[in-house]
Amino acid sequence: MQLNIELYAGRAIHIADYHEISLAVTSNGEIIEDSASLDYFGFFGVILGGKRVAATGRRIHYSFKDLAGIFEAEPAQPFRILFLDPEDEILLTVDTNIWLDPGLLVQDLVLQVSSENKSLEIPLNRPNVKIDWPGRGRFVIDVSEYIKTLYAERARIS
Repeated sequence: MQLNIELYAGRAIHIADYHEISLAVTSNGEIIEDSASLDYFGFFGVILGGKRVAATGRRIHYSFKDLAGIFEAEPAQPFRILFLDPEDEILLTVDTNIWLDPGLLVQDLVLQVSSENKSLEIPLNRPNVKIDWPGRGRFVIDVSEYIKTLYAERARIS
């Protein structure tokens, strides 16, 4: 199954020219290499609510030339999970210097997990979203439930 994971602004986010967001997905403690990404912002500006902020599967350095229109980060590049066991633990690790504590992170971001033909939008401030905060600017989001839901939809016979 091909998957994309993207982070969207729930409200306007101020960006400085040294801000970055790094994402990586792990399955049972092993990193899925194709999921690793880095969004580096080399400008001062604002990302409006509803616009993509970061996504898995690519490394991009944004500069002033990317501000020709309303800024939105590039879409995710898909990564694959070939087999999914009901007991698998799938985590999204977010490393950033934009949000240093979870209170601000969950107010500002919406997680979108999508497969070939279905998408789930999950506001991070929902009480059932499991987020671990191992250190300043590092967050681990449990995406197991959402990916298993997409996997089950894919396997459902119409």
